[in-house]
Amino acid sequence: MSPGNPPDLPPDPRTLVWYDRAALLTARSAATDVLAPRSMALRNLLWSWLATAVVAGGWCFAWVGLGWYLDLDDPEGADLLVTVVLVVVSLLVAGVAAAAFRRVVRRGRAAHRLLEAWTALDRLPPARALPPGNIPQPLASTWDLMRAGQPWKNTVPLDGRRYLAFLSGKSLMWMMAPVAPLLAGGILVLVALTGDLGQENGGTCAQVAVAGAGFAIAAVGLWGMAKGLRHYTWALREARARVSEEKTWPSLITR
Repeated sequence: MSPGNPPDLPPDPRTLVWYDRAALLTARSAATDVLAPRSMALRNLLWSWLATAVVAGGWCFAWVGLGWYLDLDDPEGADLLVTVVLVVVSLLVAGVAAAAFRRVVRRGRAAHRLLEAWTALDRLPPARALPPGNIPQPLASTWDLMRAGQPWKNTVPLDGRRYLAFLSGKSLMWMMAPVAPLLAGGILVLVALTGDLGQENGGTCAQVAVAGAGFAIAAVGLWGMAKGLRHYTWALREARARVSEEKTWPSLITR
């Protein structure tokens, strides 16, 4: 297990040893069944939005409470106590939500890193050098079927082509859904920088509150789009590698 990986994820395949390709492909299938949902689970997108909303709300409450206190003409001790409690509680809630978002990011990054390693495992030279063993038909890659003498045209749809759509729907969702929070966050930042949110200390605190909330919302939108783009790029790269191998096999087998 690589440092920092959650314990419920499969280990790094580079730390494992197999005696034949049948065992390797069986382990690879089991690992991808776990990693694929973890890498691009849409619930992680929803959790990240919820955590960001809590962070933005906590930030706003803290600064609005501070602005309210600074605008009081004759503040009393009770007013100061209320302000301190409001600011501290708001920042604590925002900190807990930020920690939850960080956990979602780390788990998704770890799952995607392992998914890349496991899906490319069967194409590595040491894996290709293993004896075939008794490979179950659904797990056989195009390379295994070709090596076994299957006609090239019968093996093409089994491997490379399916990667063209492998998790691409979720990748597109991750790229498109964050557009709304990205725009909303940008609008809030513009309103804070150019709008009139009040006078004196309260207005300044309101500007800081709205600008910080907008920046947090826009940042999570950018993160979601980048994550979806990274995953879609990986799926396309994986597909091209396998399709290229399929197309060049007839020339390779005659050498």
